[in-house]
Amino acid sequence: MCEEIKMILRKGGFEMQKWSSNCDELLDFLQERECTMKEKLDIKLDKVIKILGLTWDRKDDRFKITVNLPEVEGPITKRSVLSDVARLFDPFGWLSPVVISAKILIQKLWICNLGWDDVLPPHLIEDWLRYRKELIHLQHISLPRWFNTTAQNLKDMEIHGFADASVNTYAAVVYLKVINNASIHVMIIASRTKVAPLKQISVPKLELCAAALLTELMSDVVDLLSIRKEKIFAWSDSTVVLSWLQSEPSRWRTFVANRVAEITRVLDNNHWNYVQSSDNPADLATRGIKAHDLANQDIWWSGPDWLKQIQIEKDRLEIPQTELESKNAFHSYFEGEPIWQRFSSLSKMKRVLAYCRRLLPNKGKKEKFLTVDEMNLIETRCVKFYQGQMYRQEVECLKKDGRVRSGSSLANLTPYLDEHGLLRVAGRLNNAEFLSTNTKHPIIIPAKQHVTRLIINDGHAKTLHGGVLQTMAFIRRKFWVINLKSAVRGFIRNCTTCIRDKAETKQQLMGQLPAPRVTPSRAFSSSGVDYAGPIQVRTSKGRGHKSSKGYICLFVCMSTKAIHLECVTDLTSQAFIAAFRRFVARRGHCSHLWSDNGTNFVGAAKELRRMFEVGKNNMAKEIAELLANDGTTWHFIPPKAPNFGGLWEAGVKSAKQHLSRISGATRLTYEEMTTLLAQIEACLNSRPLCQMDDTLETLDPLTPGHFLIGEPLIGLPENDYVNKNVNLLTRWQFIQNRIQNFWRRWQADYLQTLQQRYKWQRVVRSPSIGDIVIIKEEDLPPCKWLLGKIITLHPGSDKLVRVVSVRCKGNVVMKRPLSKLILLPIKPEPY
Repeated sequence: MCEEIKMILRKGGFEMQKWSSNCDELLDFLQERECTMKEKLDIKLDKVIKILGLTWDRKDDRFKITVNLPEVEGPITKRSVLSDVARLFDPFGWLSPVVISAKILIQKLWICNLGWDDVLPPHLIEDWLRYRKELIHLQHISLPRWFNTTAQNLKDMEIHGFADASVNTYAAVVYLKVINNASIHVMIIASRTKVAPLKQISVPKLELCAAALLTELMSDVVDLLSIRKEKIFAWSDSTVVLSWLQSEPSRWRTFVANRVAEITRVLDNNHWNYVQSSDNPADLATRGIKAHDLANQDIWWSGPDWLKQIQIEKDRLEIPQTELESKNAFHSYFEGEPIWQRFSSLSKMKRVLAYCRRLLPNKGKKEKFLTVDEMNLIETRCVKFYQGQMYRQEVECLKKDGRVRSGSSLANLTPYLDEHGLLRVAGRLNNAEFLSTNTKHPIIIPAKQHVTRLIINDGHAKTLHGGVLQTMAFIRRKFWVINLKSAVRGFIRNCTTCIRDKAETKQQLMGQLPAPRVTPSRAFSSSGVDYAGPIQVRTSKGRGHKSSKGYICLFVCMSTKAIHLECVTDLTSQAFIAAFRRFVARRGHCSHLWSDNGTNFVGAAKELRRMFEVGKNNMAKEIAELLANDGTTWHFIPPKAPNFGGLWEAGVKSAKQHLSRISGATRLTYEEMTTLLAQIEACLNSRPLCQMDDTLETLDPLTPGHFLIGEPLIGLPENDYVNKNVNLLTRWQFIQNRIQNFWRRWQADYLQTLQQRYKWQRVVRSPSIGDIVIIKEEDLPPCKWLLGKIITLHPGSDKLVRVVSVRCKGNVVMKRPLSKLILLPIKPEPY
């Protein structure tokens, strides 16, 4: 044999130089020949030898698996992973159940769209390191080189191939079965695996791809071993694939037909058999196993146990029959709402149902886009359905007698049926040639039906949310809706867009005055505070002076309407605290102080609101702590509710009116400004609390100054009592008598003027929890007003709700008065 090998290679121009064998006698012969013939030979006597990338143990005559992976250094990238996978040299696919996991990982790297040197995501790094650590166990695997084949048993050799697929992979494996006298040897020859394409296809099609892969692999093996055709067996656990292979390729679509033709060209359907999934060794290569488990998988190395039988049982070649399980079934019929009821837009209904109609068979040639005829057909079917529901008797009479009964609600319209079976108005405009047919003979639409709402909605939208008459005129061009005017009014009344634009808010009945307004008390013991401005204040007189912004801090007494004005330089908490301390030092202790929540300053400039908004939280905290330490309770009115603080809002308006009239565009210094504010304060505190008439009783009207100094601050001086000999006790009694007289006049004259409600005189329906509202914002256009849901009601002492809490987008909760809310109708009103 040695001589024959050398002679064959020499004919091709190849000279054998390196020799190795598991036969020691042959190696001794070659060594003697090298000495005698002086031939230069390289004889390998090592126990383990590398042959074409495979490791061969010369003594045991077995192939061994070697794994040489370097230590992990540096970051793990796509380049390093592919480099390590390429070191697993497996030309025959013996390690496919382990290598397939690496292939799946590489496919995931491509899905992540990583660069060659990009670091892998943490979860892929974890999977790779775990897989890499397992590879060392492959070194325990070895396979015999010899297949137990001899010249005598070549004719009895059989080839068995198995194919399988999963969602991610498909595989094929081929075994050689050798019958040597009474013994049977089965051994793996080769296998191939592939990952499924990224474009997802069904598992039966992947099973067909596995069968095609098996056909290709078996073709290569059969050509090398010269196996007879009747000794070739192919196995699959997919009954779908076996059914495809039993039919002509022309029966199937392109994907299946091409692969069936490819398979049957090599192996016809007589070579294909069914195998159970539990006996299919290719299943290991599709789902993958760990490296340390591969050596013990006998089904992978030598196939299923029944393959070692001389004659395979016939029942294994047949597909097992599945007994049909009988079950009791029943059919439930539910009559749901008509399909027209599922739409809120007429145009959308016509478009969707027109496309659905195209799915019906035998509808002729279809255009690329929807046509007008298709849309009109859907509209005709819809209207005809509702006419049949409401006017069934009229339709039957028209079909029978050509006219409706005299008692019918449609008698005054003299209806008739057109060529499509629709009820139309005959009317008296038949000779109006300039009108279209739809206008002269509009389609009759019943009242209070869903189709009525669809038509009105369509007309209202196409007239750009026009009014009642404009919407009616548009609808009458084609339809005659019964009770159209009331129906259009009801629809527009509930149109969200129109409601938002009209911005109709409600005011609850004017509430009861708070106790400090109607209870006699010392001036400024209960006060309200507000800011006004900004105003320009000069730093000094003369040319080249600079101006800075200043603000007016107004305090108003809740019971006497007395006003105290302070000039502040900025909107910080320190400036307010200083103004408050000056106020208390001159007017006495303040028990209760009301303000407008620290953010809303009606009458102030936009800049004032913006600047105060930035520091409102810190400012409110510091001021509240100061007031608490001084024994003052701070009260807040609801946000965005200036009518709750009308007392100080009126004071701000009056103060600004006097300031603009006196100073005009003149910029005053701080001293001049404080002097002017003191004069304005005196003027405001000298205003009559009650209306005056021409009687002598109103010559000395009651003013806030009477409660401060006993008379108006800008009134005439009283008589001089310095040189008069008056007892001190008598003087004190005289002063007390005057003060009591002021409060009697306050109770008799001023307090009675507060009795009437000059506006907001009706009780409106209180909102309910869960109502949907639009929050009106003065500084935003209506299209940007937020939607919200009422979650809490805050009723007043009279049990009437004037303030609510609303949850808006982003789970933000706002407290707003009813005057800033637009209630949306939850359910459309009937029309």
